[in-house]
Amino acid sequence: MGLFGGRPAERERYDAPPLPDWAKTLQRRLKQGGTNFFIIHGPGVRDVHPVGARRYGAMREFLAEGLFRDRLAVITYDRGAGIRFADRHVEEDFKTLLRAYDKQNGTTLAQSQPRDPDRALQLIESYLRHQLTENRRFSACVIVDYGETVAPIGEPGQLSVEDRGSIVTLRRWASDPLFLRREVTFCLIAESTGSLNPPLVADARTTLIDVPVPDEAERYAYLTGRGGTPDTFARIDARRAAVLTAGLNRLHLESLLAEAEAGGAALDPDALTREKKRLIEESSGGLLEFITSDAGLDAVAGHDGAKALLRETAAALRQGRLDVVPMGFLICGPVGTGKSFIVRCFAAEIGVPVVELMNFRSMWQGQTEANMERILGILDALGPVAVVIDEADAALGSRDVSGHDSGVSERVFASLAAFMGDTRRRGRVVWFLMTSRPDLVPVDLKRQGRAEEHIALFPPTTPEERAVVFEALRRRLKITLERDVQPAVLLAQAPPMSAADIESVLVRASRRMAAAGQPALGAALLGELIRDFQPPAYPLEIEYQRLIAALECTSRALLPPDLAAMPNDAVAARLAELRATLGR
Repeated sequence: MGLFGGRPAERERYDAPPLPDWAKTLQRRLKQGGTNFFIIHGPGVRDVHPVGARRYGAMREFLAEGLFRDRLAVITYDRGAGIRFADRHVEEDFKTLLRAYDKQNGTTLAQSQPRDPDRALQLIESYLRHQLTENRRFSACVIVDYGETVAPIGEPGQLSVEDRGSIVTLRRWASDPLFLRREVTFCLIAESTGSLNPPLVADARTTLIDVPVPDEAERYAYLTGRGGTPDTFARIDARRAAVLTAGLNRLHLESLLAEAEAGGAALDPDALTREKKRLIEESSGGLLEFITSDAGLDAVAGHDGAKALLRETAAALRQGRLDVVPMGFLICGPVGTGKSFIVRCFAAEIGVPVVELMNFRSMWQGQTEANMERILGILDALGPVAVVIDEADAALGSRDVSGHDSGVSERVFASLAAFMGDTRRRGRVVWFLMTSRPDLVPVDLKRQGRAEEHIALFPPTTPEERAVVFEALRRRLKITLERDVQPAVLLAQAPPMSAADIESVLVRASRRMAAAGQPALGAALLGELIRDFQPPAYPLEIEYQRLIAALECTSRALLPPDLAAMPNDAVAARLAELRATLGR
């Protein structure tokens, strides 16, 4: 007997696994009432979820067989599969209704149901209204998957008639009094809200449910309950594996385990870490890249104050003292001072993953926002993690861009600023914004509570400091020096040189030595190359960058003596002169 008789269809019974926090939030909002439309999004949406003892399924299965298994009708729809039902009795009732409609109107809907969203959603709505009228005990859940293909982003005038129709239908469902009074719930599934129609996402009657990747407890439950071979973790136990796989979802874990079992090679910590980096880079779509370095901060010449501050942070992270870790760092200074290198060396000491944020902007509508949402979701799952953004002044944009890109930059900037400023992430996501123009980084991002520690790096100012840099670079480049060479004496005869300038001289020396078959660098060749080297001629630009770095630095101990003795108002006055000269 079908739903017209009011008897619920029989459903499979199983031992329900514990609900994740996001599902509990959804249940709580349902009990509170006043809302029936949920947008389920986030990095965990396309993962598998527990739907029974040692059984996992896609999100639509988790919703249909888990959260809403007590509903009389569970209807799923996507553009590829069309309208589907979790129960065959409900499906037969639906077709009975369609056959009656076909007989009256001369259509063939029961034989070939439409898959385009506009007509499919209208059929679902007609069925719901009919059942709610005929059966006072009727309850339903409608799951619309791949929501970005049903309610895509775009200006109303640019969308097709079909898309506009489906968006209107979804928004009507969210506010219809009949659906709100009765036990009818709608779930729209999409990986990112950035790819969905903004008015639908912002509608006060829709509720956003963010689905993260599994946490440590959920990963451990999957690893121990999967039923893998005993040798899978011969070199690492499941508890340790659950810790090391932070940021991975269950599909990633399954891939790792299946590969280990097929290859007959047990996973060890190094292999697990290596594969984790690969999987996360792939899942980010190339938006994140792991930074590794064989050299620690000892390889950085000079910058002793900056290294001490970074080592304090590394020690706090290793000890788990996340409460004392800065929310972020602004690493600034003139070009050639080694900003990128010092952060890469810090990566070797920090004890947590370090990733670089790549170009996330896209020419396609909605993709930039979707990219940012994906990035932030992965970072949340990876935490604790350090995030490096090179050329931050150009990469991050600003809140005030005069709407030249239809508000994309403002929305991206707002979401990033909110994420960076959330103190619940202190020590879990540490930001490193690197730039030679910190004055162009918006105040919203470099204020206290976001990139709160401003570390300024400066070129070596004395021959002795340049000799220290020379020695560190020589060791890193593995250049042998003849015994009688005195770099400090030779460098004293040269104009001011940055670390990048000194490295350029050493690379030239190495090239000349290789061409001449010379095993060691002598004083004659080094002196010749130092005298020959001519730094690029932009002294005013370098001075400007140096003064800006001094003004931005949050620790006077990091300033060279001449800038430490210079009052801030004098620095500001000189900067005003340089701006006028440089046309800024």
